[in-house]
Amino acid sequence: MDAREDNQYAMTTVLVKFIADNTAAIGASAVAAAEAADVAPAYQRLTAAVGTAPLSTLATTRQATDARLDLLAGLPALLGPLRSIATKTNDTALLARATLSSSQLRKMKPEELRDVSKSLFDDADGHAAALVPYALTAAVLANLRQLQTAFAATVRGTSVLIDQRSGGNQSATDLLRELMQQVYELDKPMDVFRFLNKPLYRAYKKARRVGKVGGGGSAGPAAGPATPPKA
Repeated sequence: MDAREDNQYAMTTVLVKFIADNTAAIGASAVAAAEAADVAPAYQRLTAAVGTAPLSTLATTRQATDARLDLLAGLPALLGPLRSIATKTNDTALLARATLSSSQLRKMKPEELRDVSKSLFDDADGHAAALVPYALTAAVLANLRQLQTAFAATVRGTSVLIDQRSGGNQSATDLLRELMQQVYELDKPMDVFRFLNKPLYRAYKKARRVGKVGGGGSAGPAAGPATPPKA
């Protein structure tokens, strides 16, 4: 699962609560009420597929991003000395493994970066004594290794939520897609509240922005309908 799907899952969690809190107000539009009523069952099918425990996928995604950046920042401190040792000892295999640019590392998929970085730290273990003159003492290597361990712990930490298979024939990815389609159907009749009930519409849009850059948090019950302007 990518970050977009993580965000969609987080958004629908907030949206379901918004609908429950504002059922009466949404009922001013029969079509909006009917579409809104279909969101919760679709969400329940998804949560049944990924598990019933409360999930904070956005927080997990941010943690994974931070851990990745920390590891990418720390790896050059290991790569340079390993390349130097490989050159001095004519170890072509080690040189090939340690000759990675920052650009190459950034382009790696999470699983690939996890495995490549682990291999590099395994190389460091095999050359621990030779790395000491490079200021990579056991304590320093331990600190660098913590960056790799922290990142490795985040890999598949959020994607597994959506990759899990449900009890039926549909994957959780399929169920998320169906849920989002239902949300898109709800978006259309909710537009009437731009005029009928502006506070409700603003709260709805806030719920729909959860997970996006600058998106809001949970949207609670909206205020009552605004008085329509006089003709």
